[in-house]
Amino acid sequence: MTSVNALALDSIDNRYLLSGGGDSSIKLWDLQSRDDSKWMSTDAESVYKPAYIIPAKTVHQFGITHLKWWPDNGMWLSSSYDYSLKVFNSDTMQPVHSFNLESRVLNFDFDPQGSNSLVACCLDGGVGGIRLVDLRTLADSQTLGGGGKSKGGFGYMLSCAWSPTDHNLVVSGSQDGYCIGWDIRASNGCLFTLDYNLTTRNYTNSNRQLLFYEDIPRAHNGGINSLMFNDVGTELITLGTDEKIRVWDLTTGSKPLNKSINFGPLVRNKSSQYVQMCLSPTIESEMQYLWFPSENGELLIYRIQDGKLVARLTRHGNGLISSKVHALVYGRNNCIRYYAGCHDGSISVWGYAEDGMEEDNAPVNFDNGADNEQETTDTKPVDILDKIYHEMSASKA
Repeated sequence: MTSVNALALDSIDNRYLLSGGGDSSIKLWDLQSRDDSKWMSTDAESVYKPAYIIPAKTVHQFGITHLKWWPDNGMWLSSSYDYSLKVFNSDTMQPVHSFNLESRVLNFDFDPQGSNSLVACCLDGGVGGIRLVDLRTLADSQTLGGGGKSKGGFGYMLSCAWSPTDHNLVVSGSQDGYCIGWDIRASNGCLFTLDYNLTTRNYTNSNRQLLFYEDIPRAHNGGINSLMFNDVGTELITLGTDEKIRVWDLTTGSKPLNKSINFGPLVRNKSSQYVQMCLSPTIESEMQYLWFPSENGELLIYRIQDGKLVARLTRHGNGLISSKVHALVYGRNNCIRYYAGCHDGSISVWGYAEDGMEEDNAPVNFDNGADNEQETTDTKPVDILDKIYHEMSASKA
């Protein structure tokens, strides 16, 4: 069974989950189609069935790299290794337009408020950089940071994120460790470059001199294959193939600062494939938690304020590779439930089950053609889910 490379949950109803496979297939799941009273059951009645299937090799020719719903749920977008970005009508589930970007599209993002019609695409070929396409005019409008490093560019991009508060700010991470903030209104609108040497502890001089072998400051000593903003856009979280997670303070003007938070030695991340991390919402608990899918098959939960590891979640599969998680999404609506797309083609569900006060770490319960005979670990390291649940209940009281 092919891997689940991407997941996307609609932000209005919190009901429809898209999954994209390594075989180029896309499936739509209705999360309300299952009886919650049978949540911990594994019989046939409780298994999710796809509400719609786009078979492999029909729309995309190669593996899916990213999926995302438009803010009003009227359409959704998909990208693939087949050089294309496609736009789908949510009612018909059929593509209405396709952009051929002539390079593999590893990731894309757009304004979470839908205030403009631009989509930022990460390319790992051609001139590189961030390609902006316009869904209103269907034009390939401009390229940010393209042309290669020899021509003043930043090389190929692995990840990007649109600011939730600044409609003109896009941040991208390159395969060479550069992380750049862009103003989409200008073709050369580089606002800042992240520098891991500029920290909140030692930052005293705004004119730090680069070392003799540096030409552009780096955020990581390796590719940046995941980045995300917090809910209010004041912090940025980056993940590098140097196996470091960094948190950046964006409130310091044109020079964002590395907060020097140490996430410990357990981070495993060597692949250039985009990794979809997840940050718990601020309304759920007093502290925010970062869910990170490690390459060794574990889901690591960190306290974002200080990098403390609070839980290690493990799902037994057919070895470490089959247990590896590629994508994580939060179920929203204060459900304390997270969906994880796995290398073995399954979708795991992690969360808090009110009946019996047990954590729900059932391996799948999605009829995705994967082997559902897997078992979860016998240990119970996920008491952090209890804590989140009780904090959320207390805040409602």
